[in-house]
Amino acid sequence: MSHPMGASAALAERYLTADELERRMVQAALRCVERWGLAKTAMDDIAREAGVSRATVYRVFPGGKDRLVETVVQLELGRLFHEAASEAERAVTLEDLVCVGVTIALRTLTGHAALSYMVEHEPGAVLPLFAFHRLEPLLAEVAELSRPHLRRFIPEAAVRPTAELLTRLVLAYSFGPPSPLDLQDPRSIRRLVRTYVMPALTFMQERT
Repeated sequence: MSHPMGASAALAERYLTADELERRMVQAALRCVERWGLAKTAMDDIAREAGVSRATVYRVFPGGKDRLVETVVQLELGRLFHEAASEAERAVTLEDLVCVGVTIALRTLTGHAALSYMVEHEPGAVLPLFAFHRLEPLLAEVAELSRPHLRRFIPEAAVRPTAELLTRLVLAYSFGPPSPLDLQDPRSIRRLVRTYVMPALTFMQERT
């Protein structure tokens, strides 16, 4: 069962069906956050960046900045889920599938310019979302997202433990101390998965 943010498929559909003006303002908001952070970004800044009037921004996002931020999160998550699902469908082995998921998640968390700025300059707005006592909704969403793909290779009972292990791994590499692992190199990710993750998953399945 998905958590209150909604099913992964619904977020992917939200991303795919967003209109051009909405996408334009979301991209403008992301560029502003990359430069100044979320706290210092005003609706006027976003309007100028998008090349629209302030009134247009408020017409599309009547809830103001809070509604715009909510939409940015929805569309970015939807884009992530859509890309992940498309690549996961092409995986022919469990190792391939795990590499796809880990690579996309690491790329998103460490290579997203706006998110990286906030982690560095406004950590209080981001890191609490990944605190251990608040992980349950995230773990539930990842399990929901990955279930149809993981079930091609593992039993249903192993889906949640597998998703949890992979989520914790990604968070550790994304927000932990600097690592010698090249997070942007698919070959490095493959070596990590093959050497450490796959044996752990095999052990978990044997005990499920």
